[in-house]
Amino acid sequence: MSTTSALRLAFPFLHPEVSVDHLVIGAGAVGLAVGRELTLKFKEKSTYLLESRHHRPGQETSSRNSEVIHAGIYYTQDSLKTALCIRGRILMYDFCQKNSVPYQKTGKLIISKSNEESNYIERLYQKCQSINHDIKFWRSHGLKEPDTEPGDLIPLKVLKASEAIEMEPDLSKDLGSCLYSPETGILDSHSFMEALESSINESENGEIVYGARVVRIDRASKNLGWVVQTATKNQSDEEELSSVMAKCVVNCAGLNAHNIYNHVLNSKGLQLQINFCKGNYFSYSSKKGVENVKRLIYPTPVSSSRQKSFSGLGTHLTLDLNRKVKFGPDVEWLPLPVGTKSNIISNLSSEEEVQDFWQYYLKPSDSRQMKTYESVRAYLPGVELENFVPDYCGIRPKLKGLDEGQNQKSHRILSNAPEHLNNDKCAELDDFFIRQTEHGFINLFGIESPGLTSSLAIGEYVEKLVREKFWIQDDRKRSGSSNKSRFCEIGELDSWV
Repeated sequence: MSTTSALRLAFPFLHPEVSVDHLVIGAGAVGLAVGRELTLKFKEKSTYLLESRHHRPGQETSSRNSEVIHAGIYYTQDSLKTALCIRGRILMYDFCQKNSVPYQKTGKLIISKSNEESNYIERLYQKCQSINHDIKFWRSHGLKEPDTEPGDLIPLKVLKASEAIEMEPDLSKDLGSCLYSPETGILDSHSFMEALESSINESENGEIVYGARVVRIDRASKNLGWVVQTATKNQSDEEELSSVMAKCVVNCAGLNAHNIYNHVLNSKGLQLQINFCKGNYFSYSSKKGVENVKRLIYPTPVSSSRQKSFSGLGTHLTLDLNRKVKFGPDVEWLPLPVGTKSNIISNLSSEEEVQDFWQYYLKPSDSRQMKTYESVRAYLPGVELENFVPDYCGIRPKLKGLDEGQNQKSHRILSNAPEHLNNDKCAELDDFFIRQTEHGFINLFGIESPGLTSSLAIGEYVEKLVREKFWIQDDRKRSGSSNKSRFCEIGELDSWV
């Protein structure tokens, strides 16, 4: 039996007490950006965010990453990752400037160490040039065109090894061609999320509810929406159950997003499973070997023979806003929570604990220190092992993992594909998945890097999806509520909150 099925048995159906127009599940950077955009664009409709596990925003993937504003270099030209990263980067710098969110446009070097890597650098540059001159790029993704001159979407410069070493003297002298990205930067992700949170809380039609754990989701009668049941602990640490009828649900639950959707899939006898990829970060406690570093430094990402894409961008050097150096993330795949013999899994006592098993891995793996050092020393030969200090780690939610059988199953569930599926058809699992899979239920899966950079653009994308794929179709089915009834609903929601 799946953990979702067991959870549903523990919580019988509860009739909803109140209704809301938009219910966003998850208050990470993406959930907050989506919630903000919905409150701004649908001022006559109510938008509420639920954060299940925490009492503050962005406590999972959103706050356990490199805090880099990416330029949009790496991903395939026709992917959502590329389009939303480029658009998101433009929006992010503007948002940070207008909302006093600390950031720095540091620039980034992507280096190569072999002929194969130099060839990759050349292909990467040519792909970005193709995007720069693609006049249909924005239209093909249904995105608003930015006020950017043609050729400036992804500014890049190819450098000789000598030019790269002149910019960053601590680099190895054994380099091939390199790329310089002047638009890459860093930001304070916590300040960014606090600004998004304030925008929602200060609106008249938005609210964030923390510590409300989703335990059951059912389709409402007459297909009028979705009944979302939550459990919230009171001051006596006892769980209180409540239920809300949401006309449109947006699932931005990140590492828990598949479990949220499995409540919907349960009636079809299906269950989706995502993959969890841990990334360890090491701070560097000395200036030895990095005295002159002024920019972010990334090695060339190398894909494995089994995958056309790469799991990460290599163990790179990043800076924080205080110019402190850190290295990471690496790639450490976690065992799946169902059907494993992990000691951690076998000791978990409840369905909720099994679903949140990854929390037990939120400690840097000391065993990865030597491998991280060796990876970094290949391009920064002056660094010393004793200065690598385990700092923190993050978990990336990935639709595509190492198990091709599971990849095919995930693809079939998300696309209603036939049973026998060619492996190449799973390629889209590498991309962001943002789709209305059922009427009024929008899922966001695999929102890993460049999710933080893309968050504001994802907010725009989801708002357009809600407007065009939900409300326009919904209005054809039934007439909208009057303003009087709308404010009654908001009043009831205040009591629910």
